[in-house]
Amino acid sequence: MTINLLPEGVWSRIAAGEVLERPSSAVKEMIENSLDAGAKRIRVKLWDGGRVRIVVEDDGAGIAFDELPLALTRHATSKIAGIEDLDAIHTLGYRGEALASMAAVAKVEIRSRPPEEESGGLLRAFEGRVSDHLKTSCSPGTRVQVDELFSNLPARRKFLKSAAGELRRVASLLREYAICRPDTAFVLEHDGRSIFSTDGSGDRRRVIEYLWGAEPAVLTVEASAGHIALECWWQPRQGRNDVISFVNGRAVNDPLIKGAVGAAARELIGGWALFFTVDPALVDVNIHPAKAEIRFRYPGEVFSAVKEASLQLGGRAPVYVREGKTLSTESRDLRPKDSGVWKNPSEKTRPGSGWDFKETNSAFTGSSGKNAALRSPSSENLFGRVEVPGFNFGPNAAEEEATNLPVRDRAFFDDPTLNVPTSNTYDEDAEAAVSELPENVTCLGQLASGYLIFDTPGGAVFVDPHAAHERVAFERIRAEAKDGQRSQPLLMPVPLPPSLQLEAEEKEELLKNFGFALEKRDGGLWIAAIPSLLKVNVPPEALLRGSLAALRDGGDADPAELLWRNWATMACKEAVKVTTELGPEEALTLWRDLHECQQPFFCPHGRPTILELSNAEFLRHFGRE
Repeated sequence: MTINLLPEGVWSRIAAGEVLERPSSAVKEMIENSLDAGAKRIRVKLWDGGRVRIVVEDDGAGIAFDELPLALTRHATSKIAGIEDLDAIHTLGYRGEALASMAAVAKVEIRSRPPEEESGGLLRAFEGRVSDHLKTSCSPGTRVQVDELFSNLPARRKFLKSAAGELRRVASLLREYAICRPDTAFVLEHDGRSIFSTDGSGDRRRVIEYLWGAEPAVLTVEASAGHIALECWWQPRQGRNDVISFVNGRAVNDPLIKGAVGAAARELIGGWALFFTVDPALVDVNIHPAKAEIRFRYPGEVFSAVKEASLQLGGRAPVYVREGKTLSTESRDLRPKDSGVWKNPSEKTRPGSGWDFKETNSAFTGSSGKNAALRSPSSENLFGRVEVPGFNFGPNAAEEEATNLPVRDRAFFDDPTLNVPTSNTYDEDAEAAVSELPENVTCLGQLASGYLIFDTPGGAVFVDPHAAHERVAFERIRAEAKDGQRSQPLLMPVPLPPSLQLEAEEKEELLKNFGFALEKRDGGLWIAAIPSLLKVNVPPEALLRGSLAALRDGGDADPAELLWRNWATMACKEAVKVTTELGPEEALTLWRDLHECQQPFFCPHGRPTILELSNAEFLRHFGRE
């Protein structure tokens, strides 16, 4: 075997492929250079998603005319000078590879002028060779133009996504940096059209609410652990976690941080923005070609900081006190002192399935009507009682659900004579007990634990209202899936935040097939109609966000199945809680709706909805047989 020395044209392109993966990689490197240069305004322009042209302009320190050729020289940088500087890197860039890599795989033009100089310089290069170096008139700052990215590297170019897909990646990157650096104004344009812009006011909340949307409310807390300080922003959302993280102002996509969020804040699903501050000497940022991952000297402190932040966000459920027929709250804030900003949630009306319920997150007293303090659950159970399953929408879904139940519960479905689960046994009287319509059933009230109790001709029946409502909502969604989707126009169209606009626009035709309608107005995108989901009430933006996440994560799976599963999950999350107070009419409506289901005896997760104590059991217990 003969060892060959690769020509510069080959190894330079190989090296460039490690640094630059797609247009968003080039934009990231140029933005970091601009921020290191002290820019307060950064404008990014794309043509064809960046595949044809990328332009990044800033008002930073600029590059002197004589040093312009060095900007395209590999391993030439102004960020570090010696090996000792690698022990504590304070800048975003430091390798001196980015611009050289761009010049190796694209046509590059740089115009730059330091503010103190009267004229600037122009530099053009391709395939690593400088073709022009001229004096020119230009504005203070730097303008970098990259044309025909990967034009001489077809193996990489053929893997680029569509223009819309590449634009979405660049927009996501700019949104993250706009949130991290609210003191810098960011502007994104595509094919001459403005996508979004921030004003550089320095108000991070203002930027987050503009990019994410102001509803639901965005919460922020501060936490610390050992050598790490954390500023955490969180917005509840349907679907899955969307985590952006920065360490000392550097955007990272580190599995340690995402794992910490998944483990320490399992019940706080939503959008996360995490800003870690740590001594640069305690992190190694030189372990990934694209600088996307870093290594912490004390990784356990990352988990501890995220856990403390999640506990503050979860807080302690308000203590509810019954006052006649109303409920008042006595909020308790159990944060450590000086731990950040926290707003206790107020009592609100839950948008349920056709009923208006008061959400209390507490246990209720029985039907005595006496004033009493009501128990508050632990923060561990504040955001949900059950895990979300993988739902089945096949033609034999009801039968297949039963096969996934525990052995004792499967026996219930295998034996046609057994119809209602009890604590340990099933008997034939149960069928008559639960098949009665409300006119033959009386709601006796709600226990302090939240469970409903009904008097039926066959005996007493206890119902878990949360599990029952989950089953009702789930089967309504499944029925809609079989009948075909209808669209429900909105009385007032809802504007989409920039974080959703590009992805929604990209999938507009597909979404239209499932009941969504989008319209452009005032330079933005608005939701004009949503799928008609019967009585399942989810805010339009949350419904669209969850639907896009399902389509994005589902890969090549059938879009119809992905969306119906996602909507059924939302329906379960909207179900009333065990601690929700129901009136007699509401309880009887829930009873009727439950027993109109194909499978009323278990929620979609396999938990029982009903516990029946038959008249025969009462007789045996009291010795009256």
